[in-house]
Amino acid sequence: MMMKMKNNILILTSLLLLMSCQVETVEFYVATDGSDFDTGTIDAPFATINHARNTVRKKIAGGYKGNIIISLRGGVYRLEETLIFGLEDSAPEGHTVRYKAYQDEEPVLTSTELISGWKKLTSFPSELPIVAQGNVWIANIENAKNWQFRTLFDGEKMLPRARSKGFVPTMECPEPAQAHRWQDLSTLGFPEGALRNWDNLEDVEIFIRPTHQWLVNYLPIEKVDEQNGIATTSIPGTYRLSKVVNKDWDETCWVENVLEALDEPGEWVLNSKTGKLYYWPESGKPGDNISAPVIRELVLVEGRNVDAVEGDIPVRGIIFDGLTFTGGDRDVWTVKDRGIQHDWDMFDKDNALVRFRGAMDCAVTNCDLRNSGGSGIRVDLYAKDIEITNNKIFNLGGTGVLLCGYGPGNKDVNKHHLVQNNEIHHIGQLFWHSPAVFIWQSGENHILNNYIHDIPYDAVILSGVRPRYFGIMDPVKWKGYAIPRSIRENMQVIRWDEVGDPQTAAEALVFAHARNNVVQDNELHNVMEILGDGNAIYLSCGGAGNVIRRNLIYKSTNAANEIRFDDDQEESFVEENIIFGGGIKLKHTNYILNNVIIGGGLSIRPETVVGARVEHNIVYSTGNKIAFYSTNSEKKLAGLLDLARPDYNLFYSPDETSGRDEFAKIQATGHEEHGQFANPLFVDLEKGDIRLRPDSPALNMGIKSIDIEKIGLLDEPSFQRIKRTGSSLY
Repeated sequence: MMMKMKNNILILTSLLLLMSCQVETVEFYVATDGSDFDTGTIDAPFATINHARNTVRKKIAGGYKGNIIISLRGGVYRLEETLIFGLEDSAPEGHTVRYKAYQDEEPVLTSTELISGWKKLTSFPSELPIVAQGNVWIANIENAKNWQFRTLFDGEKMLPRARSKGFVPTMECPEPAQAHRWQDLSTLGFPEGALRNWDNLEDVEIFIRPTHQWLVNYLPIEKVDEQNGIATTSIPGTYRLSKVVNKDWDETCWVENVLEALDEPGEWVLNSKTGKLYYWPESGKPGDNISAPVIRELVLVEGRNVDAVEGDIPVRGIIFDGLTFTGGDRDVWTVKDRGIQHDWDMFDKDNALVRFRGAMDCAVTNCDLRNSGGSGIRVDLYAKDIEITNNKIFNLGGTGVLLCGYGPGNKDVNKHHLVQNNEIHHIGQLFWHSPAVFIWQSGENHILNNYIHDIPYDAVILSGVRPRYFGIMDPVKWKGYAIPRSIRENMQVIRWDEVGDPQTAAEALVFAHARNNVVQDNELHNVMEILGDGNAIYLSCGGAGNVIRRNLIYKSTNAANEIRFDDDQEESFVEENIIFGGGIKLKHTNYILNNVIIGGGLSIRPETVVGARVEHNIVYSTGNKIAFYSTNSEKKLAGLLDLARPDYNLFYSPDETSGRDEFAKIQATGHEEHGQFANPLFVDLEKGDIRLRPDSPALNMGIKSIDIEKIGLLDEPSFQRIKRTGSSLY
């Protein structure tokens, strides 16, 4: 009896302890047919997210210490201004404020405003193409001068703005070695008839690939000299507005938003001077859901951000769960800010659907971010421990996910983020050079198990500002010129009062904060579909300790290399990656270990690679011209191998005679003493399964079989990935 009583007391005590440990949670509800005068219950929901947020503020200010859930019922919530969550919206310490979809319903947050009053155009302006006459509808846009939208939607489908026939600028670029001279960035030469001095010139933009293969510009026009074929832009281009170097593209430039280019169904033109919107509907007449965005940024989570090294106060614990964000406008550049590039970004911009700026312990999970003119998620300035997980991010004009710290300086407070299990595709639809994931001046992040595909440019970029932009490089050694601080746009992000005057690259690299990142277990395919001189994964001056591990990369259309170390990237690792159709480029002191390369090879550049390691890789050549190692340097391959010191690598080609000859040439240089030429014996190469059979000679060399089960989306079986890679691997 005494024992039974003791047991009952123990059980009762445990239950009381459990009850005391349970976290209190309060829940409010929002519905499109609710009322902000109601109580926010399931039966009497609020009507707006704004009112729900304000109610939460009051509850927190009143001393509430538990979790809070705001459940959004299905429907469309239109935002006329950015929804801001500030310090007063921070969750109670140790708890969360979660804005989530109610059960399986779909709440949609958008900034678009419906356009009505459509009338079919019956009197045709002279500039309207004959093919469009009788097909175009028109709507009046009130206050068009202040609502100069650059994106239009039919439902959630982003409609193309009318564009002219493409052309190549008539001004020749200097010699390639001189193409980096930043001067005269606002003058465009054009062939006869390509540009006119339109009445609404302020509405017209030039779309151009200026000089280089890896980016595009949208530039407003200041004036047009039709007689001499010269146009002047009101914002300078990123580079000279001339023909692209080393490419014979037929179209690198065109004009958008002119009536004479409205010649295909789905296109539209806005004349802000007259307040007229012209649209050629694909279905014959405009639907009931034609809309234009009012803002670029839908949601901003913003704490206290200061310029000093200390003093930031982050918003904490705000989570967005199961929501849809859509319908933001395209980014607009200014004179001092000309958009993202592969090696830099202007920090602190309102060009994403959701932005965290001065935030910590927040999350976006199970959400759709889609069909918008700008980027998906931006993590700016002071930001730590932001989780971006299980989302679908697609059909965007800009970047998928951007982790963007402060410009080079002492302030290193953007770090520790998790980007995992997201599907990111068809981004960069307007700004083609926008990557799926961009890590800029942000460190110690984990980019894991994402599925990234159908991208015009790079899938993942990890970078900082290169030392030469600090003005410390010898002009004789760098293509014959020095770079003035006032010219190159990414110099504007350098915090000059903090960095002082670095005299060496090592001194400048102290301020490269994109260090110790892990990019692992991602599946990447159909990247580099439009632009050139890019890569699936690109590292440039990010800082030491970065790891690119166990990623599956295939079908990269125009990639120079699938994985590339570039300027001043040091002490980082590329290991256990599976690459079909391309290769890995080594610069500087970095480490290429245990990768499988099918159809490509290893490229070595002459930059200092003393101390680099190239070991335990499998290079399987499938081409007619076999080159296991290559270089675009004037230096002989033997000299480069002396620097890289490759060994313990396995090489093979089905053309065994040529393959053995190539391997013999490598060994004749005194390298690959322990390397072999032999069939690696994959499980099933034709189906994309490159696991090693038990009898593979690679295993005896210390090469590890790569665990494909861990690659890609967490809930997707490996056979599905193998199925996608099989048959057409390149």
